[in-house]
Amino acid sequence: MVQEGLRLGVVVWAEGSTVKFRVNEGLKVELGQLVKIEDVGVKYAARVYGFKPEALLTPVEVARISFKKERGEEVEFFDKPLRYYDTALATVVAQIDEDGEQHGPTSLPRLFSSVEALTGEDLEQLNLGTGDIPVGTVRVGHKATVKTVAINGVNAFPHHILVCSITGGGKTNFGKVLAWSVMKAQDPAYSMIIVDTESEYFDGGDPNHLGLVASPSADKKLFYVTGEVKTPCRRSYTFTYDGFKYERSVAVHPLEVAWEALHPEDFIQTGEFTPPQEALLWLVWHNYGDGWLSWLLEADLEELYRELGRRVQKSTIGVTKRKLRYMLGDKHVFKPGPCETDLIGSVLSAISKGMVVLIDMPNASDEQEKLLTVVIARRIFKYYEATRKRDSEAWVKLPTVLLMVEEAHRYLSKTALQGNGVKRENVFSIISKRGRKYKVGLCCITQMPGELDEPIIRQQLTKVILPLPTKPDYVKVIHYSPYLDDAAQEIKALDRGEALLVSPPSGIKFAVPVKIYSFEELVKNELKEDLNRVKSTTTTITTR
Repeated sequence: MVQEGLRLGVVVWAEGSTVKFRVNEGLKVELGQLVKIEDVGVKYAARVYGFKPEALLTPVEVARISFKKERGEEVEFFDKPLRYYDTALATVVAQIDEDGEQHGPTSLPRLFSSVEALTGEDLEQLNLGTGDIPVGTVRVGHKATVKTVAINGVNAFPHHILVCSITGGGKTNFGKVLAWSVMKAQDPAYSMIIVDTESEYFDGGDPNHLGLVASPSADKKLFYVTGEVKTPCRRSYTFTYDGFKYERSVAVHPLEVAWEALHPEDFIQTGEFTPPQEALLWLVWHNYGDGWLSWLLEADLEELYRELGRRVQKSTIGVTKRKLRYMLGDKHVFKPGPCETDLIGSVLSAISKGMVVLIDMPNASDEQEKLLTVVIARRIFKYYEATRKRDSEAWVKLPTVLLMVEEAHRYLSKTALQGNGVKRENVFSIISKRGRKYKVGLCCITQMPGELDEPIIRQQLTKVILPLPTKPDYVKVIHYSPYLDDAAQEIKALDRGEALLVSPPSGIKFAVPVKIYSFEELVKNELKEDLNRVKSTTTTITTR
């Protein structure tokens, strides 16, 4: 770890927002490292984005020295500190005036100003940990510091979060950390929706990992939707860690939605239907109301053709029926008969109480997942929008809700939003544009941000960039994002769990190198604290 306040070098060139500084002999500066430059009472924070060795040598000298090195001979380098040295390139990202006020840079340090490693006080002045949703710590190279990085949920959530990484880069861990922070919030300020098709979030997916249920906050803040129960209840979950048994009692709801609760718009916004097929869905709905879906699926083709006045081609009817059956699946999630439970109503109630709603559907098809995600997102946005317009006082009391959208490119790509040359909208693009007005935000998670429609990238103001080595992806994110102009090399060099974070709504207006918390470690620390508390209480009782 770099020593706090260590002198790293001296500025030898400055232009625009970029400085070049000579690195002191024998010291190492890391790509992405935040450094401090002080000049006439003003403190500048700069982020290293590249390196450039400086050599005042003739071509003949370079040839002679390299030849000797090639042969393993010792080289006597006269006046080396004057003729050959390393420099680092850095972008000035923040300015802290004498009164401690931090803002964007409005000037540059002078030549020969001293460059130093940041201290704890410097990091405090950058306001990186003033938010209420902690996600990690400041990183120097590949090493984590103890300084917390936190986003401001009230401001950041409604302006959306983009999380991008290759497979295995740490997206799921970040999602768990985000959910953990929401559950830990003292007041019901936030709620969150997660659709999990891999069963990774609830219990960790296997005996060797921990899930959200392991957190002590799960008793009051986790609402679990699963096909393993038939009626709403509180479910007891027992697990063992470090030789001790723990028990949680979690609110659980059956995973079931009645056909009659579905609307044509739910299917249309999946993007799987052509305009003639969409027109058919609307026509049947207008004619048959809540029973429209049952009638469309159960009536035979000839009957449908006659009942609709021969206004729809038979081929359109047949293809639409097949698509609907495929999307609804095996009737375990979407059920033709009336359901005794109201999943949508229960989800709305849970988010109103500031809970994390975890919908676990490991056996669902991609189409079922897509349909249910659209159904839930539409109802939540509609509920928040209607509440604000109908009863603004009740709306103010609602928690800010964050919808986690896995594989976001399936809903927000150019193909999904501009199919067949026609501009289309779906609930996610609508929330991306208008959600901030109603306290509804998206957390878009994708390994292919290059597929996203450009306006979507612009609208996700908080960006968490985990390892992303593919050029089309990181170039597009950089191109449509502020404060990432010189970040390409660092993005390519990120390891699992390392990230660059930008969050203007949280006051973080530069790319902060972050080591994302390990969810497992966060929960293990909670469990240890719980155990120590129990031991302390037992000791006190025994002593008395």
